[in-house]
Amino acid sequence: MNRARLQAVLRVRSLQERGARGERARRSQEHQRAAEAEERTWQLLQQLAPSPDSPVGDLQALQAVRSAGTLAAVRQHGETDEARERTVVARDEWTVAARRVEALDRLGERLLEAEEAEEERKQILEVDDLVLARRGRTASGTVETAP
Repeated sequence: MNRARLQAVLRVRSLQERGARGERARRSQEHQRAAEAEERTWQLLQQLAPSPDSPVGDLQALQAVRSAGTLAAVRQHGETDEARERTVVARDEWTVAARRVEALDRLGERLLEAEEAEEERKQILEVDDLVLARRGRTASGTVETAP
């Protein structure tokens, strides 16, 4: 893979990773809000307590409110579980995207190291060519000096 292509792919993968990170944060906040709403629902439900001098009609109404509140709390619990699952999916997607970026970064480092090694090899060959060319001139000319 050439360097320009790697940079283009790395930019795209970095954008995907950033988007996945944002989605993970959004899903995490959504889960936190759902858990807080569930907790508030249960707290409100616990506050509904009959007083000892309440008439029977009030007790029946209170029982109906408690039943409806319990259903609401159970539904909220389901929403909290769904939000948790979406958070897990978003985290997994972000992990995959982050690993891709990390792998491309490592590939870029290896390519850079290979380019540097190739440049160093070319410089060594160039110096060798210069030394051999000088030796050839002195050998065809007069006396060669000792190194």
